[in-house]
Amino acid sequence: MKGPLVVVAILAVAIRLASPADALADGPVVTIDWTVTPPASGTVVDGAVRVTAGSAGGLFPLAALEVPDLGTTGYEIRGQVRYTDVESTAYLEMWSAFPDGSRYFSRTLATEGPMMALSGSSDWRGFELPFDLNGGSPPNRLEINLVLPGAGTVDVGRLELVALPAGESSDGAWLPGPSVGIVGGIAGGAIGMFGALIGVLVSRRRGRAFVVPAMTVAAITGVTLILAGGVALVAGQPSSVVYLFALTGAILALAFGLQGPRVRRLYADAELRRMRAFDHG
Repeated sequence: MKGPLVVVAILAVAIRLASPADALADGPVVTIDWTVTPPASGTVVDGAVRVTAGSAGGLFPLAALEVPDLGTTGYEIRGQVRYTDVESTAYLEMWSAFPDGSRYFSRTLATEGPMMALSGSSDWRGFELPFDLNGGSPPNRLEINLVLPGAGTVDVGRLELVALPAGESSDGAWLPGPSVGIVGGIAGGAIGMFGALIGVLVSRRRGRAFVVPAMTVAAITGVTLILAGGVALVAGQPSSVVYLFALTGAILALAFGLQGPRVRRLYADAELRRMRAFDHG
């Protein structure tokens, strides 16, 4: 069963790669390199902005951008963040200012994923501050801030402003953009563990009553997900959603569907050997 497990591992990685960040076809519109563009708060340490707050915390402006035309789909600020001993719930925020005077914010206040809030300590991890335009006019100015309600130290790496290509807006999507990577990671991990369990049982010729039906259900689920990916494509869903369904289905169908006959033969051969040993005994 080593072959199926290799397929599971490779395709599980492929699922994780089908995330919104990977679906962005174009390069950054603007890149903020702190060694070139001094931050409005904090100090530059090894190419990153370091902000240290006392117990009172505070709002720390990092950068303000006069941006070019970002289209009508959406855009996001993305980068890397690291933090130490952050009290309570801190966050990064992006204010989008529009020509008509309106202002809207995006904040990293989620419980997980690239929009996860800053709390406690963490090594470098990616973050995203997205904004969907839903066909509307783009902003003319962006403001990026760090908000700390209490003490803590936060490092923010180089920032990139990326325009989302048509079809990547989360408006009307079956899964919001940040959720695709999370669901993909969970699905890939779960399928990997399921494949490992099946591999161990088959190698020991144990659990036939569980293995064969489970592989059949997994294969049928895989085909269903591939069809769902086709429906998502026709329905105009973002490519990351289409890839998630299609690749998850491919894992299940290829790793478990194609191996079904071989696994049945292995169990049948093992049963035949037991019967012969019993007869000779």
